[in-house]
Amino acid sequence: MSALSASIRQLKTNQRQWEAFTTEGHCAVLAPPGSGKTKLLATRLAYDLANKIPRPQGAACITLTNAAAGELRQRVEDLGVEGRSTLFLGTVHGFALRRVIEPFAAVVGRPELTKITIASTRQCTQAYDQAIAEIFAPGEDTRNVRSTIEINRQRLASEHDWSLAGEKVPEVARRYEAKLRAQGLHDFLDIVAIAVEFVEQHTVVRKVLTAEYPHLYVDEYQDLAPGLDRLVRALCFDYTVNSELFAVGDPDQAVFAFTGTRPELLHDLARHSQVTPVELEHNYRCGQEIIRIANLMRRRGQVLITSNRDGGHVSAVFCPGGLSDQYVQVVNHVRSAQQRGIPLHEIAVICPQNRQCEEVANVLRNSDIQAFVRETDYRLTTVTAFVEGCAAWATLGRELSGYRLGDQLRRWRSIVGARWSQADDVALVELLMGYADQPDTPMEQLVAALMAGGLERALEQVSLADDALEMRQMIESLTSGSMRGLTVQQFAGRARKLDRVEVTTMTSSKGREFDVVLLIGADEDSIPYYLSHNNPEQLAEDRRKFYVSITRARDEVRVFYSGFVVTRYHRVIQKGPSRFLREIGLVS
Repeated sequence: MSALSASIRQLKTNQRQWEAFTTEGHCAVLAPPGSGKTKLLATRLAYDLANKIPRPQGAACITLTNAAAGELRQRVEDLGVEGRSTLFLGTVHGFALRRVIEPFAAVVGRPELTKITIASTRQCTQAYDQAIAEIFAPGEDTRNVRSTIEINRQRLASEHDWSLAGEKVPEVARRYEAKLRAQGLHDFLDIVAIAVEFVEQHTVVRKVLTAEYPHLYVDEYQDLAPGLDRLVRALCFDYTVNSELFAVGDPDQAVFAFTGTRPELLHDLARHSQVTPVELEHNYRCGQEIIRIANLMRRRGQVLITSNRDGGHVSAVFCPGGLSDQYVQVVNHVRSAQQRGIPLHEIAVICPQNRQCEEVANVLRNSDIQAFVRETDYRLTTVTAFVEGCAAWATLGRELSGYRLGDQLRRWRSIVGARWSQADDVALVELLMGYADQPDTPMEQLVAALMAGGLERALEQVSLADDALEMRQMIESLTSGSMRGLTVQQFAGRARKLDRVEVTTMTSSKGREFDVVLLIGADEDSIPYYLSHNNPEQLAEDRRKFYVSITRARDEVRVFYSGFVVTRYHRVIQKGPSRFLREIGLVS
């Protein structure tokens, strides 16, 4: 039996998954945590390519992050799908850049866009700082200017929406964009906006795209914001030539409102007259008690999540001494989990803020417990993840790093692309083997060797434009930034998969799963945040973050609270435990 046939047979055992898989026409799948939505999406895509989409036609499968795209790409490949030039599987920014802007820029009279350079984080920050300084007087409060601009740009805001921010904020936005374009630069928000303009305003673009990609698949629809929603509607509903849409997502896991995403867009899509909605209800990850608690956090009227896994434990731990006391209790619970045979990499500590991540990680390390907090110098993409894996495998080996050489070689072939030859594999293996006895070599030297060995040439491909940006960020950090001086072995710790506790924020925990989750800071004014109290949209976002954090656990959730918070000015505010703990019945 082929891998695809086996995957289809497994879908038949779940009535709702099978209903979604066999739906004809547009379909929106509302999928709770652990419901197998990625498997469903990959299987549907693989089946359609094998049986419904004849060459030279293809399909576009779009998701939010490079990591998610990499997982989907691997799943589809494992199902035996052969590549074709009209198959796109990547991020929304990648689709906008590679399949909309680059091929059609000259056709619609914008030849200057045929070659786009993505602005680095540093370049964007410089442009913002200059624009703000030109418009705002010294001493004026500008703390929310950039976030307001980026939310409005992400949402493709109308003139009325911009006017609500006052006169200065829109002018800063205009000057920021002008400063980037004067340098021949564009940011990711600009790319999506340009792609929407191409598709909405030019019939030839829509016709060619829907002919090449008659089937459109979207993962994590709730996270992809109005730009993608307008692209989808232009390609699937608003004109006479349509693509067939298969979208999956969960509004209850929408935790990126700070970027301008709007989870209600998935509900709107599911209610569209041409769309068949399917609500999945089965969670394969969590024990029954965790699912019972999770259902209490969801909105009324939704299909209740079910689980066939017995057990699951959720409890609240009172720590009267504040956050420092919570950190001590986290150490005790990690040791207890170890004694029960739970590996460290199956334990996560989830925090409301980045600052707390660093604090609790230091407490764990001081207690001789390996802990990891991902840095923010660069985003994880296909290429940066490959580089991390090279360092980990070279210095830690398969057993300690969790990486296989065969997997790294497959990633290498994918990155190099059509220019790949067997000699490239041989050269990579020889390079990495040379670092087994040189773990203290500066990491920037390994990166330089990888670049000289074919990575630099590969990054010239338009298809790797966003990867090229993040590699520039990595190199800058290694040569003159916060990672300067790191050895290959020290850098490898970033990518190590085994024998360490992962410490992460509530937002960044999305998409992960662990045996044990330890959630700290469950105090009112921290969870939910004090600024959310009078803002229904932000309060709903905080509730979703709490829900997502709980459902990361397969077996055990411990929630730590003290009943008070201490502000940055050392003021103690006594407001009791988080209201969410009361909603789920963990405190009275």
